Order: sequence, then C-alpha cells, then structure tokens
Amino acid sequence: MSTIHACRLNKERCASQILSKMLKASDYWHPDERSKWVSSETDVGLAKAHLLNTERSIDDASYFSSELGVAICANARVDNRSVLLKQLSFSEEDSRIKTDAQLIAHCYKKWQVDCPARLRGDFVFIIWDEEKQKFFCARDHFGVKSLFYSRNERGVMITNEHNAFFTSEWFNRYQYDEPWLIARLWNLGALDFESPNSEIQALPPAHSLEIDEKGTRLQRYWRLTSKTTWKNYSDNELIEELKLRFEKSVIARLDSRYPLGAELSAGLDSNGIVGYAAQHLKKQSLYTFSHQCEALTKENYFVWGDVYRDIQTTFKLHENIEPVWDYSPKTECLASDTSEQLLQSKKKFYRCFGGVVPIYGGHFVRSKLAKKNGVRVMLSGWGGDHCVTGYGDEFADELFRNRKFISIFRLLKAKRLRGRGGNIIRSFIILAIKQFLPSLYLKMKGLRSGVENSLLFRAKNHFLGQKWKTQYELENTLVKFLNNYQCHSVNRKESLELFELSLTNRLTESELEGRLFKVEYRYPMLDVDLVEFFYSLPSQLKIYDGIERYPFRLTLEGLVPEHIRWRKKHDVCLPQKDKKAEIERKLERLIPRLEYSLLVERYSSVNALQKCISSKSRALLDSLEFLMDVEEYYYSGNEQKKPLENPNEKKETITALC
Repeated sequence: MSTIHACRLNKERCASQILSKMLKASDYWHPDERSKWVSSETDVGLAKAHLLNTERSIDDASYFSSELGVAICANARVDNRSVLLKQLSFSEEDSRIKTDAQLIAHCYKKWQVDCPARLRGDFVFIIWDEEKQKFFCARDHFGVKSLFYSRNERGVMITNEHNAFFTSEWFNRYQYDEPWLIARLWNLGALDFESPNSEIQALPPAHSLEIDEKGTRLQRYWRLTSKTTWKNYSDNELIEELKLRFEKSVIARLDSRYPLGAELSAGLDSNGIVGYAAQHLKKQSLYTFSHQCEALTKENYFVWGDVYRDIQTTFKLHENIEPVWDYSPKTECLASDTSEQLLQSKKKFYRCFGGVVPIYGGHFVRSKLAKKNGVRVMLSGWGGDHCVTGYGDEFADELFRNRKFISIFRLLKAKRLRGRGGNIIRSFIILAIKQFLPSLYLKMKGLRSGVENSLLFRAKNHFLGQKWKTQYELENTLVKFLNNYQCHSVNRKESLELFELSLTNRLTESELEGRLFKVEYRYPMLDVDLVEFFYSLPSQLKIYDGIERYPFRLTLEGLVPEHIRWRKKHDVCLPQKDKKAEIERKLERLIPRLEYSLLVERYSSVNALQKCISSKSRALLDSLEFLMDVEEYYYSGNEQKKPLENPNEKKETITALC
C-alpha cells in the first residue's frame, strides 16, 4: 500500500518543497518509508510514502533509471510477473527488476502506451519520461486503486492522496462545486467517485493518462468483451477452468509479510474466498471479520444469533480460521450504523481526505480491529455479484428474443421449483411486456419492491427543492438511469454492474477508509482473467437448470458448508436491525443541526423537509446528514454564517414530525 505523488511546475523552482508538503498528507497513517526524486533537468519530481507489506515492497521507492530514461513511483501489485519477465527476457533473480515499479518501468520502455493492457493485478503508477518530457499514468482495470490529477497555470499535480492538493497549497481545501453537491444529494442513479473540487479529476478505471506541453490525453486501454477462446470446451471443462482461475486469483492476493484477514459473512462470495485462502495457507492463520465483529452476548443475541450460527459452520471446515470479535462495551447496537464511533470515524476521514464525500463507513470497525491484530491485507468478496457470481436471470430475455419459448417455460419452471419464481404464465406475460412495452414494464416495476420502486419513492419524497430538480434535470436523469437499468442479456447486465453502477465508488471508498488503519483491501472477484473468462461463458451455464450462480457453486465443493453452497441468497441470515430505533437516533442527531442550517435553507423548504422526514427513508436521511457534514466542514468558522430567517417555524415543524 502506497501513496504516490508527482508535480511539474511551469515557473517556480520548488518541486522538492512541494513534494515534501504533499508527503505530509500521508502523516495520519504513519508510512513505513518515504522517498523522493527530483529531476536535475526540469522542475519535475516524484515522491512516495509506503508500507513494507510484501517482500517486493521493501526496496520499492521512487526512483529514476538512467538506463531507461524514466522515473517512476507506483502503488501496485503485479500478479503476472513471471509472464512479463519472460516477455522482457529477464530472469527472476535480475537485480534490475526486483520491485513491481521497476517491472512496470521496463514494460513501459518496451510497450509504451500499450503497457497497462499487459499488466494484471491492482495498480496505479506515475512515470516521468525524461526524453519525451511527459507524464504517463495508468489505473487498473476495475479501479481498485485510485489516482487524481490536476493541471492549471502553476503546472501539473498527480497523486492518489487527495489531501495532498491541500497540504501542498495547490488548492484551497474549503471549496466545493455546486453541481457535485446536488448530484450527491440527489444520489439516485450511478455516480463515480469524484472530488468536490472540479479542478481535481479522477483517472477512470482501465484508462491511461498522458500529460505534456501539448495537453492532457485520456485513453482507454481495455474493454470487457466476450471471447471465443473456450467455445469448444465441454461444460465440465469450463467449470474446471473457472475453478483454476478463481483459485489462482485468491492465491495471488495472499502475498503479505503480515497476518492476513478476510471479510466473512454467510454469503457465497466471501465463503468461497475464505475457503480457498484457508486451504492454501494450511497452518497459517487467516483472521476473519464478520459484519461489525460485535462479540455475541445475551443482550445482542436477537441481532446476531442466527447470523453467527451460519458463519460458525465455516469455522468448523477450516482449523486455521481465527475469527476476530470486538469485546469492547457498546452503548448502541452495532447492527445499526448510527453509533458515535462511526460518526467520529467519518469526521476523521473527512480531515484526512481533505473534503466531505458520501461514505458508507462500513470498513471502519473491521479495519480498526484488523490493525489491532496486525493485519494489513483484507480479502473482500465485493464485486462478485457484479459478474462472477451473478444470477444470470436475463437469460430468459435472451431466449425470448430468439423465440425459444419452450426453453423459457423450462427455465421458469425450474426457477419456480427452486423457489425463485412465481406463476409461470404470469412470469411469461411480464417477460413479454418487458420486450414489447418497456415503458409499461418500468411502471410495473415501480409498483413492486425493488430498485425501481425504491428510487422512485426517494425521488418523490426528496428534500431538494423543485428549483434544483429543474435546473439540474434530476428527474430526467433518474428516468434515463431506470431505462438503462433494464437489461435484455446476461452480458449486458454484467457489464452494467461492473462499469455503470458505481462499483469504482465503493472500491475507492474502501481503499481510502482502509488507509486510515494501514489496511489494504484486495478483491479476488475482480481479477481480470477471471472476469473475462466468466463473462465469456454461455448464458445457459450461468443459470443451469434454474440454479443461479451454478458454475461458481460447483467450484466450492469441500471448501464451503453445503447448505451455504446451494442455498438461495434470500435465505441468508441477516442481522435483525431495529430500523425504527435507528431512524429515531438519526433524527435526534439531525434536528439540532437543521435549525440554523444555511444549506438547508438554500436547497430545501419546510414542505420538502416534511415529506422527507415523514417518509422515514433511511437513504434520504443519510443524504440530509451528508448535507450537514458539508456545511460543518466547509463553513465552520465562517463569520458571515447567519441563522435562518424563521428558525423557530422550521424547528417547530420538524420537531412535530419527529
């Protein structure tokens, strides 16, 4: 895990001083080492703060290679190292290529801008090409690692530590853009992770970036496509290949000089990862972190009892699993995310990030406990549902479009026997409406429980005033999102989930939250070779005989409890949250903050707030709380801040509703 920095100044001659200020942005997580390189030819420099988590990270400093004519700093784990060394005609023992950054530098020298497409693993890197006088950067295929950049009259700044733009005094930290804020408050649809400051850009996943005197150029180096490489494989051969690729993906992410951790719920994805990891580690301990890790007691048994009972069946299969529990006294049930601990962690996150962004905060408790147990690498099953363990339900749409009606009835019958479908005739009619009357289908979906219904409900009860909805065309944006959300093929659904539904938002959030506690998150489900292979599998195999996730289930035999391997997702036990009490606690926090809020006065009204609070929508209250966080961070200490014109009227109205 590393933070990497680069700058090039147009007129000033102080790159070294700027880099030192940028490095200070990483003080909060106490890096093991720091390094810096500054060009003797131009006012360009690179810097890096990093942890010595792996053997190859020990000498992985910012450096310049006179042989290659490039300088590089990288936050990278390259998984196909042996393949690349062979292509570059190097041996494993060659001292010129000990670190992943050195390997990437040689790849760049040989393949130039085509270099990123050849890499496998999680990475961002910054290369300064001395001969061509340009920066070349790239971000991994799914955006597990993040990178930000900016170019203005002073020069160029690139970093994966957002706060470095402010510790270096490149920008004023107390500045945000209104379109960014409105989009985050609306929060209905897909949003990628963006800086509150529009002058700071985030490099998209699977893209490279070139910056020189001619300008700034973005280029996409990879797209997910279905391949025909395995078209002649039998079903059994495909399942075996999937097993090999998944196992390889898990093993590649076990490289660590410190104890390893893994998130573990009662779901299929995390159990699969833990199963393969525990098997490979043999006697080496694998620490597991389940939900909020609250130790089971008589007082919280009604919340966690059934959940933990499921998880404990996995412990019995693997003796080297060591579950981590939090035994500290609780004043609030941690099945709720309204605890004071979470609120304080969010405030610390805002300070270290250098701004307020919407965050879930689910990694704080697990990461804190991981640090306490010496764990620096955390495996996560996030991203599995997006492709490798997707449901394949859109196969019915494919059959309908190909007029294979008998096959549709067989599929619907098999799903119903499994408990995942209703009346066959009714399901067929709904499928026909989806194909021929998409507008009517969308209206029907809005009346049933699901994503569409939830988003439409939130839009109807949102606290944003109509002025802002009209000015930023928010309702039209929601309609476009809902129309785009309706998929007619399995591959389209997988592509949508991976690249258009804010996957990178969650990945960036987990990277930044984990960094607070020196924890690096790794995602075996987001391995490029694994995803490409699964994406290319025939749709009928992904939901074979009506069994969703069928190929993946077969790869887990003997590694996962049988009842977990074959059950449906809605049979998974979840913590029994007291949602009513959670909403009440959230409102208790919000009321005092709303009373004198300038931003609430600007963006909402009493009537809109009445609808929002009456809806008891957890998502809307989260957005309202986010607005309060923005005001507290960006306006604290502002002498011109004044109370609302009629604070008593608003206070009485809100209090009565609560």
